Amino acid sequence: MFEINISPEWYDAIHKRHSVRQYTGAPTDEQLTRLGVLCKKLSWQGINIRMFRGPGLKSVIKGTNVYAVIVAKNGTAPELEGYMGEAFVLEATAMGLGTCWLGAGFNPDIVNKNVSLQNDEQVHCVIAIGQVTPSNANPKRRTLEQVCKKNAEELSKLGVWQQAAVEAARLAPSAINLQPWTIEVDASSLSVLERRVLINKYAGIDRGICMLHAAVGAASKCRNAVWKKTDGGFTMKA
Repeated sequence: MFEINISPEWYDAIHKRHSVRQYTGAPTDEQLTRLGVLCKKLSWQGINIRMFRGPGLKSVIKGTNVYAVIVAKNGTAPELEGYMGEAFVLEATAMGLGTCWLGAGFNPDIVNKNVSLQNDEQVHCVIAIGQVTPSNANPKRRTLEQVCKKNAEELSKLGVWQQAAVEAARLAPSAINLQPWTIEVDASSLSVLERRVLINKYAGIDRGICMLHAAVGAASKCRNAVWKKTDGGFTMKA
């Protein structure tokens, strides 16, 4: 579970990605072909990611009509939706494209019809994709100390893979930037735990996004992450 091949390019993409609602055009056919290959690799364990061009996005998104749909079998952990979906986002970012996670910015009737949604499937989010103008956007995030309750000195004593994983996780996007997680670290592991927030409809998906970021951070230091479900969240040993 949560085990995928992580591209080295995704680490840099973590520091570049930000939510984009205004695009300059749709992805090229070549870019869509490359993303289509990734969709097939990410579509397993109850998740199916498919791309569409045409109606489905609401007016909050301008300049593109291309989007990816994350279809989840009933009972699939929402964290897995976020994990696989963010892998798609980071690949698109590495290709120079812009993206935006959308929980309310799409038309469910159109999207569900496009994917021929079955009775045992659900769509909670889609991801807008398109060409963008280079930006120096710096999304607001909680500090490292707020995220993992360690000061600078304590953080410096962590292993290098843990430091990279925590920093990458801190930069993960979330619905209205609530960052509904807490990170705990010890000598050999890192855990992403639930944190109570006022709006938790997408909290599980957001934690999955955070987990993917942590895994990418660990991979940047040559550590492969293996996640396991634990009380209150998920723990990664690398």
